[in-house]
Amino acid sequence: MTSIEGTKLIHLTHDGNFQLETDAKVLACRIITDVEDQQQQHNDNENDGQSQQQQEQKQTIEIQVELQLDVTTMHPQGGGQPTDTGIITTRIDDDEGSDSYSAVIHKVTIDRSTGIVTHAGTITIPTNRMPRECNYEELFFPPNTPVKVTVDPTNRQLLSECHTAG
Repeated sequence: MTSIEGTKLIHLTHDGNFQLETDAKVLACRIITDVEDQQQQHNDNENDGQSQQQQEQKQTIEIQVELQLDVTTMHPQGGGQPTDTGIITTRIDDDEGSDSYSAVIHKVTIDRSTGIVTHAGTITIPTNRMPRECNYEELFFPPNTPVKVTVDPTNRQLLSECHTAG
């Protein structure tokens, strides 16, 4: 079994505390949502007498994910400090073209024993872009894929003002 090194925490340096973006690499991705179940519910609801507006609202599937990266600018929750929020985006190029996915991150945690930071968030995908069957972890954020980590600047500023060390 390959061991994963801890996540490099850029925010712990003086300059890094003010850095709101960084490039990183995916160590692991875990899909929390039962994607096949959501797709089936979408298919079942397509023609059940809903208004056009209701059908348009259901043209997307929300997928809960947990991402582990080699480096992050996002501050994990801990020590009384709330978590940063933001977006992690990837662009995947393959034989069929290129695609990009973004996860809106709502919680960041750290495993103190391993030093690995987990970014929990949501990917919203149009239903017409969802393949029927595949390894979703490898579709959205495959291991070793480059990503852009972007901290929500408004949230970071608010948290900095509330923290005595910020």
